[in-house]
Amino acid sequence: MTMAHSLDHRGRWNDVGLIATLVESKSKYETCTGRGSTGDHRQTDHAFAHRLDYASIVATSERVAWSVDEVFRNRLFDASCPLVPSSWLDTQALAFLDPDDQVVLNHCRAFSYVHLLGNFEEFLPVHLTGVAQQCWHDDRARLRALLRFGEEEMKHQELFRRAERVLEASCGHPFGRYFDANKEKVTALTNAILSYSALPRFLIMLALECGTQCHYVESIQARDGRGADPLYVDLLKAHWIEEAQHIKSDQLEIARLANTMSADARSAAFDDLLAIGALVDATFVGQAHEEIKTLGRVTGRTFAAGELAALQDTLHRSLSRIFSAVGLTHPRFANVARDLSTDGAAKLGIN
Repeated sequence: MTMAHSLDHRGRWNDVGLIATLVESKSKYETCTGRGSTGDHRQTDHAFAHRLDYASIVATSERVAWSVDEVFRNRLFDASCPLVPSSWLDTQALAFLDPDDQVVLNHCRAFSYVHLLGNFEEFLPVHLTGVAQQCWHDDRARLRALLRFGEEEMKHQELFRRAERVLEASCGHPFGRYFDANKEKVTALTNAILSYSALPRFLIMLALECGTQCHYVESIQARDGRGADPLYVDLLKAHWIEEAQHIKSDQLEIARLANTMSADARSAAFDDLLAIGALVDATFVGQAHEEIKTLGRVTGRTFAAGELAALQDTLHRSLSRIFSAVGLTHPRFANVARDLSTDGAAKLGIN
């Protein structure tokens, strides 16, 4: 499907191995379908999944589909100015940074965003394919959604890898990467996330995906009134319009799982979500360090110990905010969390 299929009548984007694993027992079947029923996704006691259905979600996904080439169109980023909103860094109050430092750090943050998110999404196709393998006999619309969205997450990874290369070409220098080329760190992170049960995995997916809406909106409504780089805005928008459909699918899957779980088990899932969050936070610490190293290589700047500590802390906190805090405080995620477990939601500070 070409980008033209994602345009409305006024030419604007609409915002919006074979599986062979057999189910071994009736209880596993009931886990897949939610209630031991025929798999009707409308059978749910959770308000956040009402009026959602897989067929409509897939139809919208097909209508708004795009390709990586269509997003970039052989364009570069404008490295003569900031690329992302200054609020993504929160470094304006650091008086020891001069304007050139701020621009380089802004470019670093533009790179860090695509680098981290592209690697975070590595676990998603494996996770979704695993769910589909357990429930291959379920309704076809649901199976199609799971497999299609796994494929789209693979496309998103390519989008972000392309962005990494184009950012380095545009800015004329390499950027520091927390995740190594040998994929040792991302493999370890993926395996660690997949060691948790399905519900906390879907919850971290939902939080990350809800955050993409905020990132896009903030990119066109930056506090300085200038907005983000046009190509970067298009990148964020392309990602968001597909993730908006994944969010709906997540909600249906979360409702299915919750229907099979006790209140205590649903609450405990939030402990696992926090544990996954700690794994992700370690990557923020490492990538903030890489941003500082890139700043030093590009500008020749060195910092006193106190300045270095303040810069590391600010960059770490701002990375955590734009990824974790934005997603976990998103109204849609908060509604899901409260519906699942008020005790569990309270562990995240959601009342």
